[in-house]
Amino acid sequence: MENASKALIMAGAILIAIMIISLAVYLFTDFGTTSAEINKENAERQLTQFNTQFTTYLGRNNITVYELISVVNLAKENNSEYASVNNYANAENGYQINVYLDNTTLLSTKTQTELDTYIQNTGLGETLYTCTSVTYDNQNGRIREVYFTTN
Repeated sequence: MENASKALIMAGAILIAIMIISLAVYLFTDFGTTSAEINKENAERQLTQFNTQFTTYLGRNNITVYELISVVNLAKENNSEYASVNNYANAENGYQINVYLDNTTLLSTKTQTELDTYIQNTGLGETLYTCTSVTYDNQNGRIREVYFTTN
């Protein structure tokens, strides 16, 4: 009879151990999934915040030269930040941002002196611009190109 009671105690202990291990595996899996979802949401939020810096101008037709230059400087800052990434200017990469004026002039490659000269030549705020479109990178969803036209 003693052996039977010891066997029941051992069986109960094994069942409890299996239940504890199963609970641990379930919690580990659940927390891992939750963590992945939170990381994904944070990445999406950061992408949206980044793109919003450019999309706030989309469709506006009263953009001043100073706002235009601010967008250009933001693009240039981004480009210099990612310049160390291999092939960052590659079309498949999606890190370089180009800002175009009237579909021909690439403003994001101009020096600060050239931009200052452009500001002085536009009548110091009299010329207004319209942000006609933005292009997104297909792989990472980041803004790739911003197009402005002169009103």
